Amino acid sequence: MQLTELLFQKVKDLPGQGQLALKAGYVAVVSRSPSLRAALIAPICPAPDDQKRLAEPPGPTRVGVGVLGGDGTPYRLLRELGGPRQLLKFNTATRKYAALTDDQLEIDSFLRVECGMPTLDAYTHFFVLEVNELPSLRAKSAAAVSEAYVDVAQVKALKEELVLTQTFEGMQDRLFKIAQRLQELNKATARLLEAETDAELSEHELGRSPWSKEQIADLTARAGRAKEELRREEALADIAKKKLRPANTETPVVEKFASSPWFGGGLAAGVLLDVVAFFVRRPLVALFALLPYLGALIAVLRWIETDEAAKQSVSAERELNEREHSVLKNFDVEYAPLKAALKAASVEQPADLVALFREREAVAQRRDQSRARLMELQQDPEIAQVSVELTQLEEEKQKLDTEVLRMGFTRSVGEIEADLKRAMGMSDARSKSVAVPEAEVPKQVLDRAAELLTVHPDELFQQIGPRLTAYLGALTDQRVTTAKRDEKGLLVLGAADGRSGPYTSLPPPLRDLVYSALRLALVERVAAVKKLPLVIDDAFGTLEPGKRALVAKMLKGISTQAQVIHRVVEPPPPGTADLVLQT
Repeated sequence: MQLTELLFQKVKDLPGQGQLALKAGYVAVVSRSPSLRAALIAPICPAPDDQKRLAEPPGPTRVGVGVLGGDGTPYRLLRELGGPRQLLKFNTATRKYAALTDDQLEIDSFLRVECGMPTLDAYTHFFVLEVNELPSLRAKSAAAVSEAYVDVAQVKALKEELVLTQTFEGMQDRLFKIAQRLQELNKATARLLEAETDAELSEHELGRSPWSKEQIADLTARAGRAKEELRREEALADIAKKKLRPANTETPVVEKFASSPWFGGGLAAGVLLDVVAFFVRRPLVALFALLPYLGALIAVLRWIETDEAAKQSVSAERELNEREHSVLKNFDVEYAPLKAALKAASVEQPADLVALFREREAVAQRRDQSRARLMELQQDPEIAQVSVELTQLEEEKQKLDTEVLRMGFTRSVGEIEADLKRAMGMSDARSKSVAVPEAEVPKQVLDRAAELLTVHPDELFQQIGPRLTAYLGALTDQRVTTAKRDEKGLLVLGAADGRSGPYTSLPPPLRDLVYSALRLALVERVAAVKKLPLVIDDAFGTLEPGKRALVAKMLKGISTQAQVIHRVVEPPPPGTADLVLQT
């Protein structure tokens, strides 16, 4: 952010109407008018005592500043004391400034968003160095402070804004709680829906199974016995082998022994010999008849053997056939249901069917768990009221959203309260500086700088350590060479000879120089980050000329980081300032 100009009309201690063109860098404004600082700051940070500081009867008193936005666009911020501020934007086509808004909240939002401004109190307390900035002038200046001017209209408007903002924040809090509750109810609904879906899916998956629980147990047992198929195949192979053996041997032909020539011839020859022996009466001849009878007997015995072999072969074949039929029948009875189950399940192996049954058992367990969970959720009284409460909360949220949109943009309560205190004269920066003990003034300045940078004060003090040491040595002529903080955060200073003591132990002139070194070191560090204009109201005017010239050189260095506007009574050394103005 950079200030490009100062516009004023009928301002106390300034010419009737005028304009100061400002630029980046170190700008020195030579003027004895104490109202110059207020004229610069009043359009940006309105204060309740601006009327007293600036108004020049009969008025009206107007002030304004030119501002470069973050994107380099020129703006003007105008203010007529007793009235609202107005923001104008430069139109490149017409080469003129056109009114942008006169809404105070929108102007504050512009300063924060486009220009990177902190809160008004933070800016005026750190980036504005009052004429009574040095410790030796604080008590004298505080004694001269009169009662602050109270702008009744502004106080009333701020109170109304405070009530409106508190209502708005109450709505926002309620919306947040509603959103949290809706999230909880949606989670509960999601749990119920998940349990119902899980139960339905389990039921549907189980419903596709064509087997009952008992059938599954029977098929599982049959599948466990499916290994007996191998033994069945072995038995059938053995039977086939046994049936094949008789087929490979010639089956004896069973003929009647009466048709055998041995039987008929032997019997005829024996009878003939017996008849001859009878007629010749020779018994010895009858003895030779036994030989033919033996041939007939051999024929009978051979027939008996062949007949028995044929009977055994038929009997063995019948037994094998019966055994084969029994094996096939028993296996078909045992394996048929399992085979049908394999076909129905579209699997080939009994092990696959058993795995399928196990999966179904897991689904059944999940179904039972889902039913129990669903029943538990349905019996939960909070779940039972979800639909009713959800509808009510949605309606309330819709009404609150509509009301919030209608109310529009609001500031934070803390910011409005700070403005209200300032408008009622309860937040004057000079009064605050008096209330702070002198020993804690450096700590307060360090804390404010740390808050602007959002770092811890100890960390910031370490960061500025080298620069602070350099500033201390230069301003105090090496009478103070070191600075540190004690356990309470108070400043402890050290001399070149090793002596040390607290900040308050220094004589007033030396204390002013130490405070100036600390203030400039902090301003340099914060300005490097925030890039906001530094306004100095002759804060170092009581220093001796040599020190003032040295401070001017230090401000010249700081101006490389951010714009410095310094009101001085006497011009700085030639070549120090980038621009010197006279009023």
